[in-house]
Amino acid sequence: MVNAGGNGNIPARYQDRYQNGADELVLVFCDTEKKPHEQYEDIKRKINEFHGVDSAANEVIMFGNPCTMQIISKHWTDEKLKSPAKPVNAPLIKEYTGVENYKCRADQIQKVMEHVTAENYKDMSQRVRKLDSDDSVTGSSNFGKFIKLFESDDSGWIEEINEQIE
Repeated sequence: MVNAGGNGNIPARYQDRYQNGADELVLVFCDTEKKPHEQYEDIKRKINEFHGVDSAANEVIMFGNPCTMQIISKHWTDEKLKSPAKPVNAPLIKEYTGVENYKCRADQIQKVMEHVTAENYKDMSQRVRKLDSDDSVTGSSNFGKFIKLFESDDSGWIEEINEQIE
């Protein structure tokens, strides 16, 4: 896993990893952020252009709308986040993890992750599969589709994705 250090760096990091050829498959996880989702749409466009396939981004991008916390919070609740703003989501994070005034600092992330367990992973897995997968809808994610693939005993999906983007 490589942290791109922000949505603006994702296309270049993706291309680098893909061209390196060391990975069987390169996937992206990113936030849509707030509307009009310009950076997110730019990431999709650049990945599609890189592959020369109009739908490549749909095959390799996992998204959380409006943010990654949409997925993480599903370990504890069905509540859908409506904003990527940390101050808006801080009360929810405090309620389920005890982390006060969440601002996404490394120490806070570590404390939040201590509340992710094998038991509540199962809850998250079921909850994200129920989310709308339309990336333009606030409170949506396609992570459920990828969870299903990750949990599959058949790894043929990796080759299928690669065939669709080549």
